[in-house]
Amino acid sequence: MLVLATPILVVLLIVFTRAAMMKPETFSVAPTTPTTLDDSGAIQRFAGAIRIATVSEAGKPPNPAVMLSFRNYFQQNFPRVHATMKREVLPDGALLFTWEGSDPTKLPVILMGHMDVVPAFQWKHGPFSGDIAEGSIWGRGTIDDKIQVLASLEAAESLIAAGFTPAHTILFAFGCDEENGGAFGAQKIVKLLQSRGVRAEFVLDEGGFVVSHVIPGLERPIALIGTAEKGYVDFTLTTKGKAGHSSSPPPHTAIGQLSTALSKLENNQAPASMPEGVRQQFETLEPYLPFAPRLVLANLWLFKPLVIAFGARSPEFANSFRTTIAETMFNSGFKENALPAEARAVINFRILPGETADTVAERIRKTVNDPGVTIANNNSEGTRNPSPISPTTSTGYQTLATTIRQLFPDAIVCPFLLTAATDSSYYYVLSPNVYRFLAVEGDAAILTMMHGANEHISTDSYIKAVAFYAQLIRNIP
Repeated sequence: MLVLATPILVVLLIVFTRAAMMKPETFSVAPTTPTTLDDSGAIQRFAGAIRIATVSEAGKPPNPAVMLSFRNYFQQNFPRVHATMKREVLPDGALLFTWEGSDPTKLPVILMGHMDVVPAFQWKHGPFSGDIAEGSIWGRGTIDDKIQVLASLEAAESLIAAGFTPAHTILFAFGCDEENGGAFGAQKIVKLLQSRGVRAEFVLDEGGFVVSHVIPGLERPIALIGTAEKGYVDFTLTTKGKAGHSSSPPPHTAIGQLSTALSKLENNQAPASMPEGVRQQFETLEPYLPFAPRLVLANLWLFKPLVIAFGARSPEFANSFRTTIAETMFNSGFKENALPAEARAVINFRILPGETADTVAERIRKTVNDPGVTIANNNSEGTRNPSPISPTTSTGYQTLATTIRQLFPDAIVCPFLLTAATDSSYYYVLSPNVYRFLAVEGDAAILTMMHGANEHISTDSYIKAVAFYAQLIRNIP
């Protein structure tokens, strides 16, 4: 009995000791440099940009007239930016501003954003009204992602007015079709910069927020910096049937056959695992958690399978532990008493690190196991495998972390795996240091507004986002 008890006691001692020794780090940061802003004017300029409906339509290039209107708006409202920086307009409307730094030996920094938005319907306030009401600015793009574009330009305008010149050259790279995959915007900006031999110190795009009340027992907000993102692929499944009268149906119509295939996929989800980005997030948050979850996360060498199993079953966290499947479109039939000749469904997969679009395709084939179902990647240009993981030790990450601690002193700065897709994944050819963060505070509800209804941001939050960019630019060493 003693022989059995001794190893158990040793394991328990290790587990409890590791959990007890986990202590939160303390950080000391310099106070922020005051930014002189015309708050009212900045809010009005942001609201005006929201009123220009730069909507991305699926499968179409950006609307040239709308993008021209948006560029003209920039020219009218950011005169110092246009007088100081070199502005380049790419053929389909993407924008690249170059703010020359004082030290040509330093690598440039790329600040990204996208000007386009997803479609919208009727809201509490019109989606393109730019209404300033209830202490907030309302409209499509207030979070995703005109805020990133306008806040960075507003910060630059104020810094130029104060006589500031950055040491690093700053590139402001604004895509025009991120919501459609970035083929006309981000991809072309990256190719242009590649042709010039540009290498970047770091890249910053949209992604994480400063979020509160998302982890039970964690009282402090978390500033999530995306150090990696999942991949993206769409597959179309098609079945053929014999058209005819519904009074003489076959055992399975095209719809029935396709429905069976879709049911198989939903009932046989991808295997769960813990990618490196998720592990990094847990390691960062461990010291701040109550003792019970801290004990588990401090000992992943023992509890990792348990954490993966729990995470994969959680509706809130499953997308961080497996490649997800979302059956998003289904088309078939034309009349209630006529057999359909074809049924077609589109499935969107967000690919976990460790997998690729090819492994997803192979799993579809094996799971469906029906030669009558055609499987095709109908959007190869939009296909992206999971990104590399950017380091937390780089100058870019540390500069971001310092700036966050200055503007959001209560927040825990934490790397994480972004489960959505952004334009930033294209920029790894220019720098290994690609990060995703938007300086906006909120709770889980903020995520429901992205591509959802009633998107809005408080006026105070917008001004704080501008101040964040101004401080970030000053902080770049």
